[in-house]
Formats: sequence, C-alpha cells, structure tokens
Amino acid sequence: MKLSAMLRAFGGMLLIACLAFTLSACEGEEGPEGPQGPAGPQGPQGEQGEKGDPGTDGEDGEAGTAGCVQCHDVSATVKAIAVQYEASKHGSGMTFERNGTSCAPCHTHQGFVEVLETGQGSTAASIMNPAPVNCRTCHNIHVNYDQSDYSLAASDPVTMFTGETYDMGSSNLCANCHKPRSSDLPEIDGPDFEVTSIRFGPHHGPQGSLLIGASLIKLPGSVSYSSMNSHENVDDGCLTCHMAEAYGAQSGGHTFSMGYEYHGHTVGNTAGCESCHGEIEDFDINGAVTEIEGYIAQLKALLEAEGCLDEEGYAVPGTYGANLAAALWNYRYIALEDRSMGIHNPRLVKAVLQNSIEAVQ
Repeated sequence: MKLSAMLRAFGGMLLIACLAFTLSACEGEEGPEGPQGPAGPQGPQGEQGEKGDPGTDGEDGEAGTAGCVQCHDVSATVKAIAVQYEASKHGSGMTFERNGTSCAPCHTHQGFVEVLETGQGSTAASIMNPAPVNCRTCHNIHVNYDQSDYSLAASDPVTMFTGETYDMGSSNLCANCHKPRSSDLPEIDGPDFEVTSIRFGPHHGPQGSLLIGASLIKLPGSVSYSSMNSHENVDDGCLTCHMAEAYGAQSGGHTFSMGYEYHGHTVGNTAGCESCHGEIEDFDINGAVTEIEGYIAQLKALLEAEGCLDEEGYAVPGTYGANLAAALWNYRYIALEDRSMGIHNPRLVKAVLQNSIEAVQ
C-alpha cells in the first residue's frame, strides 16, 4: 500500500475515535420523566350478573309514641293534674332550701327518695342543689313507661316515734312526712320537765299521726279516751278528703286543699266527707269544730297564765311540772301544728283538750 493511502486510512480512524470521545464527554445527567400520555381505549365490560328478587316487607313496628300515650293521652287529665299541683303548697316549692340532714327528707325531692331507700330518719349529708317535692317524688315516673309509672313510690305502713302504726292505704305515702319527729315527752305525773325551745311540741305537719291518735299525751281526767281514731273506716285516710273532686286549681285533686275562694268568701270542699256524713254545708258537723275552738281558747288562756306560753303561741323555755308540760305539748300539737281544729280526729281531740284543761287547773 502506498504511504499516502495508509495515512488517509489512519486519519479516518482517528476522526471516528475523536468523535466518539467528544460525544461521550458531552453527554449530561438524565432529564425528568415526560408527561404521561393519554389512556388507551378501555376494553369491553364483562356481563353483569342477574339481580336477585327483592325480599318481602316486614311488619310495621309499634309506633315510637305508643308507650307515651298510655299516660300522656289526648285528654286534659295530665294537664289538669299539673296545674293543680303547681297551685298546691307542696308544689309551690317554698321551703325546699331546707336541705340539712334532718329537714331534707321531707323538704327536698332528693332527701325523700334517699330515706325511702335507706330507711334512715335523715340523709347522710346535706342535699346539694335541692329540688322541690315533685311528681317523681311520690310516683314512679318514667320507670316502665306505662300506667305503672303512676304507682306510688311508697305504700308500706309507717311507725310513729311513739310506737303507733299508720296503715291507711294509699295515704301511707303521706304519713312518711306528716308525722312528728322524735322528741322527749314528759311523763304523766312524772318529774319536772325542762322545756328548752320556743318550738316545743311536734314538728310541723303531724296530721297523719293525729288521724290515728298518735303522739298526743293522754292525760287522765274526767273524759275517757273511747276512740283513738274517729276516721278509722276511711280506707285511704288523707287522700279520701284532701284529693276529692277538684274545684279547678283551688281545692281537691292534686291541690290537696280543703277549701276555695268563691265570690269573696271561703267555701269548704266537702265532697270527700259526704260519703260518710251525707250532704253537708261545712266542716262544723254538729257544732264539733265550734266546741273544740272553745276548748283551744280556754287552754291557751290557762297556759299563758301559767307563764309557759306567750301571746304568739310560742313555748316559754323553763322547767315545769310534767302534766303542765304535757298540756303545753297537746296545745301546740292541736292548735298550731295540726291546725284542723279537731277535724282529723274530733272525739280524741275533744277528750285530750278537756283533760289537759283539768290538768292545768
């Protein structure tokens, strides 16, 4: 081969090598991935299976309000009861702030419920945020959501602190509060007795105990105690008269009141009394109330003269003969705490007053 041909061949090879080197040296890092292209056409959808037969409709359930209407019916009964109770002294809620351990059982809803469960005479502690006595205090409201919710929260007989038992049907509920609290009593013909409080006597509301003749001090005298319970044949005690046919929201029903105002004067609601006494115009049957009012006034004057009772009816603390202290107890019990002027137990009250008068004289 000629020299010139060899040089040309070598030069060509060198040019190719240089180009390859140059391309290799100029190559940079790999760039980012480009955007995705459009989706290709979708393939054919498979065949859908056959739809199953629909099931049969089930039976309709009981309406959600079916339980409610057993009590909250379309009549005005519930409304009437609510209005009556709101007008009552129980429902007015005037004393439920008395939430101490000895007061709460009768002055507050929570206290009453607690002592029914525990059987104790007082609550374990003062009631915080006390509620007044209300529907749920006396009835088992919204327990079973049927007519049984009207049942009473308590029905057992009630024992007085002096040992007598109150057992007069549905009014047993009332007797849980309408009884005297435990107290020291003077012994008949016993040693001198010290009166330490101006409120000596049974605590407010002993109507249940008087109805059965309990907790009065039966001093000896010219009048015998032939009957301890003038109303022993009244099946439901308090309720028979105090919850008789209502006169609006003034008396009867859930007002528990025995009288109402009519054209400027007070009328007694005698509806509950007439099943035994026949048609009567007022509660002074055969003049019994007038007679007892006379004995009350006579005993009051005697006790004031002895210095153990002041003009406002409060006891004067001091040491007195046992029978004088007993007469003072009886007076405050009948005249200032029961306040029925003997109607709750007329024969017994008359005997107690007459013999108390003799004891003071």
